[in-house]
Amino acid sequence: MTASLRAALFALPFVGAYFVARSLPVSPCDFLHEETYNSEGVLDYCGGGDSAFVDLSLRKWPLTLDFRPPADLNPGEVAELEMNIKQFDGSPLSADEVALSHTKKIHLLVVDESLTDYQHLHPEPDSIFDGTWRCALTPKNSGNYFVFFDFIPTRSPRRVLMTTSFAVDGNRIAESPVEENLLFASGKRRFELKKGEPDKDGGDLQLVFEASDESGETLALRPVMGAFAHMVAFDGDLNGFAHLHPLENALPAGQADIHKGPLTFTFSPPKEGLYRLWAQVRFSGESETFIPFDLRVGS
Repeated sequence: MTASLRAALFALPFVGAYFVARSLPVSPCDFLHEETYNSEGVLDYCGGGDSAFVDLSLRKWPLTLDFRPPADLNPGEVAELEMNIKQFDGSPLSADEVALSHTKKIHLLVVDESLTDYQHLHPEPDSIFDGTWRCALTPKNSGNYFVFFDFIPTRSPRRVLMTTSFAVDGNRIAESPVEENLLFASGKRRFELKKGEPDKDGGDLQLVFEASDESGETLALRPVMGAFAHMVAFDGDLNGFAHLHPLENALPAGQADIHKGPLTFTFSPPKEGLYRLWAQVRFSGESETFIPFDLRVGS
């Protein structure tokens, strides 16, 4: 066997692995429109920013997930969640093999079966065991909770989505929304989601988010995860989700920046029905605020 043939055979598995990685389902990176670097010089990919709803009952990624919630979970109690993620070749997904996406490594979207308890978490890598990630969760309701992972491996900078579920003990199951509601009030704050008409192809809906005080004065939004607002949309069956970001090009340069005025989102619902949307914003001197809306698509 010639040296060149041996070299070619040696390289073959790596070439195959490369094309497997490149064949992973991909969502376009159209939020920041380019690769950027944070203040520490670390590559910060834009992550998923399109308006498409991803149905995870139909689409799968060739990674494996071992999700380990506590054996006994109760509403109102802090739970430590542990998860082990392996890449398509079986190797552990370590911290340095995950790109930053909207300032974080892994986005964990957790929502209960009634769609009334939504939490956006960011697991941290274990300092010793590669591939092991942990975070804390305090569930508000009893019943089943669904977990959606959203991250970008650096080997193939393509968005990966994974899902699992767990149960919280108790008999009281919260009631799911049944009607459209695009207004929400919290204390002296008022939030509204204005629904526009679908585009000419009958696909994307335009949604305009507004935040004001009780007198109607527009509220100033602070940056949260590299944008002035985030929004997720869940279907009633919790088959998947859409992770939405404002269309406005004015991105925050720092945490001290503010935005006053409406923010526009687009959403591509896969079918007619009622969708629960959660907007995530931040006000000066406060932690993040989550605002629920219920959007009906079609008749």
